[in-house]
Amino acid sequence: MRPSLLPLLKLRSAALTLRSGYGLAPTGSGTVCFVAEGRPGAGTEAEFIAGLAGDSVRRNVVTHDAHGRTIVRCWRENGDLGWLLDDLVDVNERLAQAGFATWLLYTAVDFAELRDMRHPRLTMVYRRERGAFYPFAPRGTRGRDRAMELKIRSSLTRIVPMESDIGRWRPV
Repeated sequence: MRPSLLPLLKLRSAALTLRSGYGLAPTGSGTVCFVAEGRPGAGTEAEFIAGLAGDSVRRNVVTHDAHGRTIVRCWRENGDLGWLLDDLVDVNERLAQAGFATWLLYTAVDFAELRDMRHPRLTMVYRRERGAFYPFAPRGTRGRDRAMELKIRSSLTRIVPMESDIGRWRPV
């Protein structure tokens, strides 16, 4: 069975709960993360495909982290979650169609308090191979707010599929 991206689109409904229950709104920023392995030069091809995906006037930014992962950052300046999710789905689909589906690690969408949209307080992480989300709430430079994560999981369980095994909730 091919992993589905449909739950990612359900995040639109979850955003209403995050706003009303926690004062969090989409920042307009999201990422697709993958690890470029396999054929020589394939990473460059995948990066090129990912950089051009989506319907944004601005091109996606492709970077690398210290763990060898490739991060594709998409954003919508007006914070439009619908368009952002469409862009993130497009990045995933184009990479999968080009043969890079097994490289995809996660897709993430950032949320922040309305009074400080520059500093995300929550990232909703979607693991395509698991078909489920988990919340990541950073606290400080290395910590996380596990209590907030558990509250959010409880609030969103009926709206989007949530990862039940918290041992799989990795920082992003």
